[in-house]
Amino acid sequence: MKRLVLIYLCTITLGCVEKSSVDYRNFAIDTYFPTPNEIRLAEARARNYWSRNASRFEAEPRYLAVQTSTLFPGEIQDLYPKLINSETTASFLGRGDHKGSYSELDLHGIMIYDTKTGHFVSNQGYVSVDTPPYGGVARFGQYMARYIRTGSWSPF
Repeated sequence: MKRLVLIYLCTITLGCVEKSSVDYRNFAIDTYFPTPNEIRLAEARARNYWSRNASRFEAEPRYLAVQTSTLFPGEIQDLYPKLINSETTASFLGRGDHKGSYSELDLHGIMIYDTKTGHFVSNQGYVSVDTPPYGGVARFGQYMARYIRTGSWSPF
């Protein structure tokens, strides 16, 4: 009984299930290039996040997925085919036929931060509609990375 209560408390109050979850689906539907200012600010937030939280995580994955900006649907060419061919846009597409209306679509610009070098892996980011749970590990393009949203707040 104590074990069951401990598992329940860990799951509900601490988010232990989210922290250790791995999602092998690719959350990237496209690539984009954020502005130098967006890159600089996001890299500083990721570096600060890692300095506060590195001891809580294992060495792998060595990458952090950091939200750098919010994108508008008009910024993405051929958006609809990318949405319907994505592995992770079911929550948006499940709301009905959106083939010309993207007013409810949230596009997140995600960049990959390398914890070993202390910098982003490149100046290219990934566009994502759905995101993994906070602290979860997922694939963005070729990288398996821990998703930290903007990196400016930690619920753990």
